[in-house]
Formats: sequence, C-alpha cells, structure tokens
Amino acid sequence: NVQKGQDHLKLKVFDEDLVGKDSVGSAKVSLKNVFACGHFDEWVKLPAHLGLGSHGEIHVIMRFTPA
Repeated sequence: NVQKGQDHLKLKVFDEDLVGKDSVGSAKVSLKNVFACGHFDEWVKLPAHLGLGSHGEIHVIMRFTPA
C-alpha cells in the first residue's frame, strides 16, 4: 500500500542461499510516473556502495490503481 504523500518506493534486494540472505543492493524508484501513467516497467540499477560501479539491475513492473 502507498501512503499519502509517499513519492518514492525504496527497493532492497537480497540473495538467498544455503548460508543465508545477503544484501545485493538497494534503489529508489520515483512513483510520480506510476501515479500519472498507472504503470511502471523498467530496469532499475542497483548501485554499488558509494556509487562505485553497479551490482546489476532488476526488472521492476508495477501497476497503480487509485482506491
């Protein structure tokens, strides 16, 4: 659920293996276009610590329907 006044969605990505869960990275997605268009379908980069390089990308697809 999106809270009133919320304009970004924070994503935290983890891997899961026999050892446990490790953080892969995090990113923020602006919800402005999601609210305006009703959907979001983009590849989002997971920047490395201090912005030095990247831990890859994740494909984020979401739809917004007002209540």
